[in-house]
Amino acid sequence: MVLDIFFIILSIASLALAGYSLWRVRFLQNKIKGVFQSEKIDNVDELLESYSQKFQTIDKKLDKIFTELQSHSTILNYTVHKVAIKRFNPFADMGGDTSFTTALLNNENSGILLTYIATREQGGRSYAKAIEKGRSAQTLSEEETAVLASAINTPLINKL
Repeated sequence: MVLDIFFIILSIASLALAGYSLWRVRFLQNKIKGVFQSEKIDNVDELLESYSQKFQTIDKKLDKIFTELQSHSTILNYTVHKVAIKRFNPFADMGGDTSFTTALLNNENSGILLTYIATREQGGRSYAKAIEKGRSAQTLSEEETAVLASAINTPLINKL
């Protein structure tokens, strides 16, 4: 009789342990579903392998994107980032500021200086002067010097 009671208690304890184990498995499956956002989980190993492959693919894509970004950054260093313009009147007896000078520079302060001078007779003259690292091989007028300095001192939004 004592042995029968012992086996009954052991059976009840085994059932309780099995019930707890089943509840724990369901709990862990729900956690995994939440983490991996997947409704169908038959084999956790397959799911982890699938995500591992996805991460490797994403890593390769990120490497490619990073390489392209570096290439674009290098190219952008040579595009126009700094612009300054100044209108002026080259002749005291002519009305209005009809002439102008414009500086178009890249990050290395290289680019061009465009000047248009309105004249009385011929309508106007245009000049272009090369700028290398903030300097011109040609003599600059007072207005051109001021515009060049203004463009060089223009702060960049993002340093590349």
